[in-house]
Amino acid sequence: MIGRQRSRAASTTHAAKLVLAGAAVGLGALALAGPAVAQPAPPPVPAPAPPPVGPPPVPQVQNPVYGSGDGPLGFLRDAWHQAQNPYGMGMPDQMPAYTPPPPGAGPPPPLPPGYSSFTAPESSTPALAPAEGPAVTGPPLPEGYYPLDGPPPPGYFDPPPPPAPAAPPAPPKIIAGP
Repeated sequence: MIGRQRSRAASTTHAAKLVLAGAAVGLGALALAGPAVAQPAPPPVPAPAPPPVGPPPVPQVQNPVYGSGDGPLGFLRDAWHQAQNPYGMGMPDQMPAYTPPPPGAGPPPPLPPGYSSFTAPESSTPALAPAEGPAVTGPPLPEGYYPLDGPPPPGYFDPPPPPAPAAPPAPPKIIAGP
């Protein structure tokens, strides 16, 4: 072999070695980068637990009755009595207990007009009387308009006039000829 051929063969071998080394480095970098970027596998989802075997954990009601316990229709009796006396006034067992105010508390404040107190009648106030006269609000109404809460307009209660009778038909025209 001649010198040139030898150098050419050496450069080709050298180039092939460089290509193989570069490919090995590239593939190694790709092989190491894959697991580093990947997310960890999600944990396995546990299966739902089977329902418990046996009776339910909540105990049953011992005496399932309605109302005061007077049989299956006891609720109807209680509802009837409550409808007759909705606030329980006059029944000592359902009346709210009244305790007097402590010493030195002073008089109770007055209630709004029209309200009365069962426990402190001195705080009750009489109802207000309605205002006298019509309430005037806003400008006067235009001509031909009447207020809704005032007297009706003139002729409102009068019956409407009867319709005018129809005019009699005109007699036919007779044309006299020559």
